Amino acid sequence: MTEEKICHDCGVKEGQYHEPGCDCEICPICGGQLISCNCCYEKLGLIDKKKNGSKYDGLTKEVYYNGLNDEQEKQWDQILKKKGLIPYVEIPNLCRLCGAVYPEMFLVSDRSWKKYVIPELQNEMLCRGCYNHLKKLFPDGWKKVI
Repeated sequence: MTEEKICHDCGVKEGQYHEPGCDCEICPICGGQLISCNCCYEKLGLIDKKKNGSKYDGLTKEVYYNGLNDEQEKQWDQILKKKGLIPYVEIPNLCRLCGAVYPEMFLVSDRSWKKYVIPELQNEMLCRGCYNHLKKLFPDGWKKVI
């Protein structure tokens, strides 16, 4: 039998729905982190695309600083429920090349990452060993100018 998995943020068991505000909840609309995506603003029509990129990212100053009001929260909750909330299932981080589970995180400059890691892997997780392997394969970088 496998070990019972518990969400590290809100404490629910695997298969249950996250508590509101959990940082592990997945947005059923975009697939990103629910508490940090812009789907609520987009679906509620709160982003002025003409002002996107402005000081308040297309939102009114009030929404930018205070978030949704009670009525907007209710509307957003209904949108989420209609779309279908996503229950907690532990999905481990894996190295995209070797499959190592929860590889230790490490930092390299963006310049080095782009030099040694081929484009297909640049947005993926790699363990240090696989990153070093790519550096050995491509000591001058993967990109060859012809």
